[in-house]
Amino acid sequence: MTKEQCDDILVMLKACYPNFKLELNSKESKYWIACLIDLEFEKAFIAAQQLTKTSKWAPSIAEIRAAYTELLLPDLVDAEQAWGMVVQAINKHGGIYSTDAAMNELPRQVQEAVKWIGGIRAISQAEKPDVLRGQFTRAMDAVNKRLTKELSLGPKLGNQIDNIRLGLKEQEEMLKLENTNSVKQITYGPVTDDSKIDYNIKQCGILREAYAKAQQNLNKGELS
Repeated sequence: MTKEQCDDILVMLKACYPNFKLELNSKESKYWIACLIDLEFEKAFIAAQQLTKTSKWAPSIAEIRAAYTELLLPDLVDAEQAWGMVVQAINKHGGIYSTDAAMNELPRQVQEAVKWIGGIRAISQAEKPDVLRGQFTRAMDAVNKRLTKELSLGPKLGNQIDNIRLGLKEQEEMLKLENTNSVKQITYGPVTDDSKIDYNIKQCGILREAYAKAQQNLNKGELS
């Protein structure tokens, strides 16, 4: 939505809650706008309007986003309902040779939970279906929780968080690589190849520099 539409929501909150002291075009209102502007206006307005009818106190940004998320999940499937869908799809199409047809019968989040526990084939061939059902219930709960969180954060903030995590992972991998390749193996024993001799001299120089630096730090009391 636009800044003006965000202002409309804030005006509504001010009208419904006399103690809501947020002033338009203030630094505080700019923060609210930054946290709500990624939402679809009509649904965000309805979410805020619902909260004004159920809460004595002005809602927070988190409460508005949570109410907004609920509007996006009218077909959120709980674990028990999802398991019934899976069983019905297997009974209709079979679970061994028509796995694709059975999967296509299921909502996207249910398909994801099915994949987590091995797929339609694993469910249809399970010797202990109650055990697999318990695993599916936990998987379905995890999928619903993640999906709700993703919708609540919004795509922009969600992508930013993913990029930060990816960057940290890349840094860890680079650090592991540097530690692994910091000092390469030296060739021991008689060496007649000039290139290997030069290589060994270079590596020994690296080791001498590392030893000298460690001694300096030890003398300064930085190592114990």
